[in-house]
Amino acid sequence: MKTLFFFFVMTLTLSLNAQITKGNWLVGGDIAFSYNKSKPESSVNFKTYNINLSPNVGYFFWNNLALGLRTDFTHSYTKTDSGTSKFDRFLLSPFAKYYFLNESKIVNPFIESSYRFSLINENNSKEFSAKGGIAIFLNSSVALEISLNYLNSITNDSFVGSQTVLIGIGIQVHLEKL
Repeated sequence: MKTLFFFFVMTLTLSLNAQITKGNWLVGGDIAFSYNKSKPESSVNFKTYNINLSPNVGYFFWNNLALGLRTDFTHSYTKTDSGTSKFDRFLLSPFAKYYFLNESKIVNPFIESSYRFSLINENNSKEFSAKGGIAIFLNSSVALEISLNYLNSITNDSFVGSQTVLIGIGIQVHLEKL
């Protein structure tokens, strides 16, 4: 336990000078996954999973705050007693991402929010996405990100919608201004 505590203290106090300052670019992506299964005593049996792939590009207009655009590919699969359903969606997502600590920290918590909308589905679904997590900078330009993602999805049919929590992992490359 002492070793783990010492590791976290050292990680939080070491400096690296990551590129999260005004004028730098952010390029990367992440993958998120969720799985849900009905309880054994439930009257309806179901299994469902979602996979979300999200490449992105952003620009730091202010220190620690990047605004950008992401494309999302979402695959959902549900199996119930009455059958199976699966669907794929392609969404476009403007986003805002904020890092809480300054650029000298190796481990930096962040939050991100986006509004995802579909341009090609007939139901023209829209989603609000929020995520929070930690960025672990492997060097001054590359960060491994671990996050918890929340999606609130709605369609033009007011009776159809969903709320999903996903666990995500991604890589972000922070490009220094020229």
